[in-house]
Amino acid sequence: MRFRALCLLILGLLPPPATDAAVPVPAGFPTSGLSTYDVWREGSKVGTYSVDFLRDGDKLTVHTRIRIDVSLLFITLYRFDHDSVEDWVGGKLMRFVSRTDDNGTDHVALLVRASGVFRGQYDEEQLLLPGDIIPGTLWNPATVDQTRLIEPTKGQVRAVTIFDRGLEELKLGARTVQAHHYSITGALRREVWYGADGSVVQAVFVAKDDSLLTFKLRTVILAPPARPPGAAKP
Repeated sequence: MRFRALCLLILGLLPPPATDAAVPVPAGFPTSGLSTYDVWREGSKVGTYSVDFLRDGDKLTVHTRIRIDVSLLFITLYRFDHDSVEDWVGGKLMRFVSRTDDNGTDHVALLVRASGVFRGQYDEEQLLLPGDIIPGTLWNPATVDQTRLIEPTKGQVRAVTIFDRGLEELKLGARTVQAHHYSITGALRREVWYGADGSVVQAVFVAKDDSLLTFKLRTVILAPPARPPGAAKP
């Protein structure tokens, strides 16, 4: 209830979006579809990660879900649930909202573009961010050119330095793929590998206990292309 009320409150208070500088998403990327990843920690599968892309004309909605459950002898030691939604219009990020359950502690972040900046809230903290910044959700290939990213669980700015590690071969199940490896360092630490089509095929996050969480691509399900208006059904 607090999450929904917060969204309505901020959206109601903010003026209409204005034309301003922004980091774009590449034209036509990504196509509508669902990418699903398995999450591994110390050799054991501990969860799933998915990114759902929905295109509607010049609008793109990206829904990211993370579900992690670290257990020992059927006893849950740590649970992490995270959902975020990004609304892009004309290649520009207009709104970002996330809800996180960090082992029983709930957090909500909301950012809305208005007058060239992002305004919003993380829990009870008011946020004001520059308009030329994108979330650290990694799916956008423009991520590797950034010096600042939005921390997805808190909606706050994190300064980063990104290093190009070059092409590497990755084992994904029975397949071996070529992927471009980048290291994100600084206030947000990630390793990410992009496939030839620009999509994420693997990522590594550093957990709170400094263990490594490895996200490996399992499946990609592309949505069927939309029919032109008036086109006959098959």
